[in-house]
Amino acid sequence: MSKNQPISNEMEMVLQQGNTLMPDLHIRPTDLANPTEAFLTKVYVQYLRCFGLRADPPFNVDNEGTDTSREKRVFLVKLCRQVERIMQITFPNKTYTYLDIIRPAPKKTIKTLDFLFNYLAYYKLFKRSVLVPVEESIRTREALIAEITSKRCQLENRKEMAASVKVDIENCQLAINELREELPKAQAQLAKHNKTCNEQKSALDSLETQHTELTSQIKHWGQLVVEDDQVLNIKKQIESMSRNIENCKEELAVQEQLFNDHRSKIEANLNMVIEVEKALEVLPASLLDDYKENLKQQELMEKQLPALEAQNQKLLNEIDVNKTELQQSAEQFQTRKEKYDEECQKFQQQIDVHKTALEEQKRAEEERSKNLEMLQRQIEEQEAMGKVIEEMLVALGKN
Repeated sequence: MSKNQPISNEMEMVLQQGNTLMPDLHIRPTDLANPTEAFLTKVYVQYLRCFGLRADPPFNVDNEGTDTSREKRVFLVKLCRQVERIMQITFPNKTYTYLDIIRPAPKKTIKTLDFLFNYLAYYKLFKRSVLVPVEESIRTREALIAEITSKRCQLENRKEMAASVKVDIENCQLAINELREELPKAQAQLAKHNKTCNEQKSALDSLETQHTELTSQIKHWGQLVVEDDQVLNIKKQIESMSRNIENCKEELAVQEQLFNDHRSKIEANLNMVIEVEKALEVLPASLLDDYKENLKQQELMEKQLPALEAQNQKLLNEIDVNKTELQQSAEQFQTRKEKYDEECQKFQQQIDVHKTALEEQKRAEEERSKNLEMLQRQIEEQEAMGKVIEEMLVALGKN
């Protein structure tokens, strides 16, 4: 009696707390004295809703014994885990299992509900003082997470920019090497063109001088003598020389244009080399070290490539051998299958022969049965006739 008294007091406290905190449930003493799975499911679902947690059961709670679906078991297991986590906030060693909800014991049920209702009352009492700092901490955490995400995005963008800059550096380095290789050739061509231009200029100057002298001589001779064959020849020579001078001027203009084009290309290449060298000075040495390290790794991979190719070839050879063995096995299987089919066919023929013999025996038995029935009927008819004859004989004897 002394043990049942504390249990009844504890039950009354749980009833009072439950009906005060969750009046929609209407908890009765019989619910605690004989707890059921449906009752505990309703209580825990309503309890979790008080914390803003959604726990809608995917089954009809009132059909306790009929529903044995997997969805129900999974839902009840999750429900038990949530209840256990709330209990372990204060008592880390407390447990609440799936067996405690499908086969609830009154004592453990009362203690569990007592703890849960006390925790809910504490939650409602200190909700503002506890949750406001928690919400602020959560908002701070979310802001920090957003900032970290943005920083990560910036870091990824910078990594991509660094990779693109690295590729640009490699391309610029290749362009610098090519330009450095082409620079002596361009300088040699420039010197050659300069020499050619100077020679052509000097030749043009001499031709212009000769042209001037001849023109003055022609004027002088035209004033002194009358035109003759020699003068005509000289005029023709002068005209041809004039044409040659014009051709030389045109060729000189073309050479000057080529010279200017080469000069502009060389100046552009020199400017590019200067800009690239400036960029190399600005870039950190770590990128260049990474580039050199990547080159070393590439060389190492190129050295390892023949071994990997040999290994790959070995694997291919093994695959070919396995294919050959598989093909041989398939042929053996086909041969055995054909042999088995032949044996099955022979066996089927034997079965058909036995079936035919059995059917013939069956028909013979049926005929025998019919003959026996006919004989039986004939015997019965003869017996009936014998009885009639006996009766007639008896009647005749009496008379």
